Amino acid sequence: MIPIPSTVVQYINDHTPHPSALIGCHVASGQIPYSCCEFDIAVFCENRKTYVDRVITLNNATIEFIYFPMRVDERHFIYLKDMEIIRDNDSFFLSSLMAKLKEKSPDRLLRMYGKRQIVESFFLYESITKNLSNRPLLSSFWLKISAYYLIKGILAMHGIMSSPAHELEQVRDLHVKSAEIASGINVALDCIGIERAGSSAISRSLKVFSVFEKSTMSSLLWRAKAQWMLNQGRIADSYYYIGKMATEYMLSKDEGFIVKFLKPIGILLDLSIDPQSIHKLHSLLIKASNDTLKSSV
Repeated sequence: MIPIPSTVVQYINDHTPHPSALIGCHVASGQIPYSCCEFDIAVFCENRKTYVDRVITLNNATIEFIYFPMRVDERHFIYLKDMEIIRDNDSFFLSSLMAKLKEKSPDRLLRMYGKRQIVESFFLYESITKNLSNRPLLSSFWLKISAYYLIKGILAMHGIMSSPAHELEQVRDLHVKSAEIASGINVALDCIGIERAGSSAISRSLKVFSVFEKSTMSSLLWRAKAQWMLNQGRIADSYYYIGKMATEYMLSKDEGFIVKFLKPIGILLDLSIDPQSIHKLHSLLIKASNDTLKSSV
């Protein structure tokens, strides 16, 4: 774990009057953050404040503040299991929470979360199949999201909380004993289109995304990460990360928005328009998801 810069700690103590803790890749067990990675700061308060859910830069360090409610429940535990306390309150809220996390076995909760992610991929079955003939681009869109769900689920079932910028690397480093799960990973990567990863595709994606998200700090942050990976020669990682972040952005929109902007979304996500290929990959992904769930029983 890389020490938190003293300037970051000082800023939080001076400007954040609530219990705060470092989470994310800077504290995740076995994870080495990239130089482009931000410091994720969980801020615990009763209601969202104006300074929560925002991104700032401070002496070359990027800080993202993330809201968490004071009434933390099991849904939040998997994100907090490795947290490092920066600022506690007089009632030692975070110290008590850390003790509670140990009692609740967050690794078990993470495995359960992984299974739910894989089940979530099944819920997209209808969206993929009903659009296959008339709108293959939309079918391909939902297939790609389903594949990301499977990858995230497999990682969680192996005790790893996925980190978008590191997710492909996490997959590479995963020690998989089950042939079914290894096959599932390969199928998911085929659905994501990792073999098409290239600097031209990445350049097109970044250009298109600027149409959807202008100059917000969060969009600038993930575009900077994608560019950093590309500059480092991590072409597949950059391609994978762009797809991951873009699909998460699109999931915040309704289907009307997606249909309206389907053509630029197709460029952004480098989507296939071949119904035959989409159908074949979808069939393989369903089998891979089923096999993964069975192998975890």
